[in-house]
Amino acid sequence: MNAKMALAVAAGGALGALFRFYLSGLLPVYRDFPVGTLMVNGLASFILGYLYGLLFWGFDVPSDWRAFLGTGFCGGLSTFSTFSYETFSLLREREYIMAGLNVAANVFVTISLVFIGFLLARR
Repeated sequence: MNAKMALAVAAGGALGALFRFYLSGLLPVYRDFPVGTLMVNGLASFILGYLYGLLFWGFDVPSDWRAFLGTGFCGGLSTFSTFSYETFSLLREREYIMAGLNVAANVFVTISLVFIGFLLARR
């Protein structure tokens, strides 16, 4: 990795983390459900799906932009550790249905948004 790529990842990561902080603060929890985390994980999944779709369908995406968006921005934006902690907290509080809903929603939403992003990149 050269300095330009490292800077692209660092800049993308910083912006992604700031964006996550902002978006998560808008809707952190709704009736014990962590909406903010689902929202940022979904957005990051959509962006990654779109980026992958561009590459798959033959669009030229420069490597520094792939590093900035994919590894940096999406890595800083999405938050598996927060998702895991929130699910654990729901289980600890015996909110079993909400914990299961959180897991199911995150898996369904993020995989669906990767797929949608991938398909939209084909246009």
